[in-house]
Parts: sequence; structure tokens; C-alpha cells
Amino acid sequence: MNKMTQIAAAGALTMAMSAAMAADSMNGTTLAEKGLTLNVNGVASITVPNDEAQMNWSVSAQAKTLKEATSQAVKAMNEGLSQIKTVSDALKLQTQSMNSYPVYGEVKGNETPKIVAWRVSQSLEVIAPDVQLVPAVIEKVNGTLALNGLNFKVSDAARAKYDESLYKLAVADATQRAVWIAQSVGSDAGKVELQSLRFNSSATPRPINLMMRAPAKAMMDSAVPSPSVEAGTSELNLTVSAEVLIKR
Repeated sequence: MNKMTQIAAAGALTMAMSAAMAADSMNGTTLAEKGLTLNVNGVASITVPNDEAQMNWSVSAQAKTLKEATSQAVKAMNEGLSQIKTVSDALKLQTQSMNSYPVYGEVKGNETPKIVAWRVSQSLEVIAPDVQLVPAVIEKVNGTLALNGLNFKVSDAARAKYDESLYKLAVADATQRAVWIAQSVGSDAGKVELQSLRFNSSATPRPINLMMRAPAKAMMDSAVPSPSVEAGTSELNLTVSAEVLIKR
């Protein structure tokens, strides 16, 4: 038996095995005249670098009177805002909240609690469209305001660049699954018809660490060194639910 004959024989054997497997999976049943309608899910996932940072800053002050506490908090926040604005005009700033509440002294027995001081807090959100701006902001403002949180993510503009790949991968995955099902019930790819598609997307940031590293000279020149930050990556996910008709 020559090589070409061997290949042809192997191909015929594979087709026979596939047909036999399809027949076995059907358990002797056949498709209805109108075919088979079902929903098939397809998924796509791409890991991409984060390009946007979200920082949450806050300040709190306590004084004997509400006026004094408010004045101290506002002064500190205004100073912090001025410092942040010197870093870059590209930074997006938004005041999140401002709260005040009384501080009560120690109560003995049935004494009525007395206000001994007031505490005022204010928070600020800073969005950096370039993660390289984060170290400069931290170096500039840390010590005036407190950094409560730092998160990295994929910007909407960057995510849009990956949409084409995600959609193509998700649809290809769904249609491939539909073809497998069609083959398992004795049909083929040419008899698979898409009826509708529904998409659902998400982005999952991967954990990152803020690492405080600075040259010795920076440590001597400033009490607050410029940190090195790793923006990390996020996983972009897209799921498609496809309604398909497998014709007989």
C-alpha cells in the first residue's frame, strides 16, 4: 500500500469513526423535521496592561468647635488640591464627600454625653489617565492628604481597541461549539444557522502592589520619596449567548 493510499484509508477510517460516534451519541434517535434549536455560550478573554489609575485621598481634622475643625480640613484639602494640580492638567479631580460629626467625652453613670470636640473629614478622587503620573502625585501631596486607595484599570479608550478581537473570539467560540453539537447529532456545519446573539462583558483587575522604592539621594532630599508603581494588568472578558438552529 503506497503513501497516498494509506492517507486515503486513514481519512476514510476517521470519517467512519466520526459517523459512528455521532450515531452513538444520538442513541438511535433522529432530528425533528424542523431541526433543533438551542442556546450555546461562547467566551473570550484577553489580558491587557492597565493604563489608568484611580487614587482616593482624604483629610480629617479635629478641634473644639465645628468651625475650627472645618477650617482646618478645608485648608488642608485646598493645599492638597493645589499641589496635585501642579503635577499635570490631565489629572481629573472630583470631591467625593465632606462629613462632620461630634466627639463625645467620657460618660460616668447617668451623665448626659457632652460634645468635647468636632471632627471633619473630606475626600477627593483623582483619576490619572497616564499611570506614570501616579508617583509624582504621591510624592507631591503625601503628608498633606492621606492616600486611602490606589487602583489601576483599563481605560474605556484602550478597551475599545480590544473590542474587535474579543467579539471575534467569542463568536468563533460559540459557533465552534454549535458545530460540535451539530456533528454529534448527525448534522454538519453547513446546517447550523445563527438566530440571535447576546453579549455580556467585564474587566477583572489583577492584584498589584504599591512598592515604595527610591534612590538614596531622594530619601535625603525629601521626607516623602517618589514611589515606583506597577500598574499590572486586567483581564477583559466577553461572553456571547448564541441561539442557533441545527437543520436536519
